[in-house]
This record gives sequence, structure tokens and C-alpha cells, in this order.
Amino acid sequence: MIRYSRTVTLPLVVLAIAATTSLVSAAAPTARRATLPNGYIEVDGVAAVVGAQIVRLSELRRAIGRHAASQSVVPTDAERPRSEADLMRQTLETLIDGLLITDAAKGMNLTVSDKEVEETLASQKERNGWSDYDLANAAMKLGFSSLDEYREHVRSEKQRMQILRAKLGSRLRVTEEEVARVVEIEHKGGTIEEAIHGRHVLIQVPPNASPMEVNALREKAWKIYDQLMADRSKFGLIADEVSDDLATTGGDLGWLRRWSLEPTFANKLWSMKPGEISTVIQTPFGFHIVEQLERKMVPVKDREILTQVTRARLTEEQFVRLYRAWVAELRAATHVEIRL
Repeated sequence: MIRYSRTVTLPLVVLAIAATTSLVSAAAPTARRATLPNGYIEVDGVAAVVGAQIVRLSELRRAIGRHAASQSVVPTDAERPRSEADLMRQTLETLIDGLLITDAAKGMNLTVSDKEVEETLASQKERNGWSDYDLANAAMKLGFSSLDEYREHVRSEKQRMQILRAKLGSRLRVTEEEVARVVEIEHKGGTIEEAIHGRHVLIQVPPNASPMEVNALREKAWKIYDQLMADRSKFGLIADEVSDDLATTGGDLGWLRRWSLEPTFANKLWSMKPGEISTVIQTPFGFHIVEQLERKMVPVKDREILTQVTRARLTEEQFVRLYRAWVAELRAATHVEIRL
């Protein structure tokens, strides 16, 4: 099943958005090829020029492996790309945004010590019961060439987190009055909430799946989607045949409340209309194809949880707006050329 309860805090929202989402797409590049920055010789292949830095094709290929293998916990409607070309473009946009944010962090003299990096790695090992060998093996499966390269990735992500908190965290202003107003308008003072009857097909992704395995499962999910589009009436039959969610019949999830669901799944389901079938989406459980059957208002089960989820949603929406605007400013102030 895909249900769980949560209380979202600002650090989780910041971390999730920063670590896994590319929210700003650059305009299509012109045919002009810019001169490489001083000190660079094109021996590998250049995917993009970002100010005085480059994104190498080999770096992009490794990042594609990491992108495809990631199992997002981001509460976002962003869907994984279907084609390899879309995957490459989306991954490149993420790398460009990362370079811009890292440069901004360096400009503010924000640094991450070796001790902080090692503490993060130690926490990962303890949480998963890994040895040093296991950690290195996991890093390789995610597309890193070595444990040292993964260390630098951890350092870069922590540095990005610092500047996101510094630049955006202090600007978030979701007041209790605003939360109360939304609860009053959307939930009649916290007495009702919306429930949705839905069903899904789940293609589960094993926790230690390699990038190649994840890509194969993604393609499997898209082929199932094509089947459903060819005959939408067979959703239940196809779910029984291929879905990895063995706790359901015909993929039927029953009546669902938003706060009890995995965020990406909930966001997609709540954005749909009755009778609509989603494209392939990814959650920490794997790849899903979702159908919304019907929706209705029901009495609130837990007003406190409803308030928490409303506060988290408003915070998330505000943060995404701030992030988009800030990255757009960074791109506008820097020469960015995509050379694929």
C-alpha cells in the first residue's frame, strides 16, 4: 500500500525541493556555440556552458544514472520523463541549476567541512546497517565513479542547503491566520475534508535497484500505460495481472484522504478529475499509473492533522514560488548555453 501519515517541517520541504527538483527550464538554445571558458579544452564533450564552468557529457551521463535511480520523496507533481532525450534534458537542467546555486553559495563564503560530510556518511551507514564497502557499492549503483566523488556530491548538496535556507528560508511567511483562513474556506472551519476513490497500477522498484534496472521498470510502466490508453475499460483487469500492489483487487484503493498518502501520489490524484488516468508517476514505492474514480466531502477525522497538512501545503507552495523566482534571477545574471 502507499499510505502513511506525516508532519512536514520547513527543513524537509527545503531539502526535498532542493535535492530532487529542477523547477526552472531554460529557453531553447540558439545555434551559436560559445567559446569555452579559459583553461578548458574540449576532449570529453561539452553538454552546457554555465558562466565560467562547463558540464561535461561524461558528467551528464553519470548524473542521468543517478537521476533515473532516485526515488523521490518530493511532494511535487513533476513526472519522470518518458524518453531518454527528455531524461537527458531534465537532468542537464538540474545540473545547471546546481552549478548556479553552488556558485551563489561560494559567493557568500558558505562552506561545508570534512567533518560534516563524514558525519552525514556515518549517519547513512548507521541507518542502513552498511559497512564502508556497502556505502561505496551503493554510491557506484547511483552512478558515482568512486566514494570520493560521492563525498563531493554530499558536500555540494549540504552547501546548497545552506544557501537555500539563508536566501529563502527566512522569507517564508505562512501565518497561523492564513492557515486558519484556508481551513475555514476549504474545510468549513475544519469540519469537512475531501476524500477520493481511486485505483492504481504499481510497478515496484527494489531499494537497491541499479540505474539500468530502474530504467527497465520505468519502460515497463509506460508500456502498461499504453495498454490502458488503448482500452481504458480494462484498468481493473490489467491491475490484477501486472500490479505489484497485492493488497488490492483491480488496483482499487478505496476512499482516500490526502493527509494519509505519499505526497507525490496525493498531489497527482488530487489534481485529476473523475475518470481521468494519469501518466506514469514515481514515488518512493515505485512507478504508478493512477485513476481517479470519484470524489466527495466527508467529515474530518483529525482536525490537527488537517491543520498541519494545510500549513505544510501553503509553506511548500510559497517556497516553490520563491525558488523559481530566485533560480530565474541566477540564470538571467549568468551566461547559460546548452550544447546538446
